[in-house]
Amino acid sequence: MKRCWIVLLFLQATLVWAEPHTDRMLQLARQEWEFFGSQTIGKDGKVSHAGHTEAEEGYWQRVGVYWRNGLFLPWTGKNTDEAWSAAFISYLMREAGLGNTFQYSDWHAHYINQAIDGRAADDKELSFWGYRLSERAPQVGDLVCYRRQDDVNFTRRPETYKSHCDLVVAVRPGEIDVIGGNVQDSVTLKTLATNSHGKLIDKNQQWFAVLANRLVNPR
Repeated sequence: MKRCWIVLLFLQATLVWAEPHTDRMLQLARQEWEFFGSQTIGKDGKVSHAGHTEAEEGYWQRVGVYWRNGLFLPWTGKNTDEAWSAAFISYLMREAGLGNTFQYSDWHAHYINQAIDGRAADDKELSFWGYRLSERAPQVGDLVCYRRQDDVNFTRRPETYKSHCDLVVAVRPGEIDVIGGNVQDSVTLKTLATNSHGKLIDKNQQWFAVLANRLVNPR
């Protein structure tokens, strides 16, 4: 009987982690990171391995794919005055098949606000709900977000504001790996520090929200 329970638990865990939308967004993030040369930033906030950048031949076109497929906009990596980090996230989510459960936008603020407000409203149709850093340890498939202006926090959020989010692709004791677009002009993997409870404590950016992936664990 004990062995049967172990088998059942294993199958249940396999089904959870095989969630197709999340698996697809993680696969795409890794694929794009590798395509751009696997640029990596360590927990000290410094580049430990440099990759290719947005305006290089063969790479500005790839940024155009994020704009076109994620947001149906005509820009490319040569439009260096247009930040493409939110277009990258929108590309991952749309290609992963999230449909109308995610607010695709060239502003991270729009889907951050949707996730935080959606949780408050108990909107179970959304793919992400927003939590404070103190409320949730980031898990694989979550988004972690920081503000890029001082007058914004978890409860004070205008319709648009400067911010950034990365997709969590790995979790280990004391650290997580995240992948984001337009990080030092490339698709970049960063390693961020966490505490003994898995909560985000990185000091290199002004992190303020964890967007929990409800596709893996609806609640």
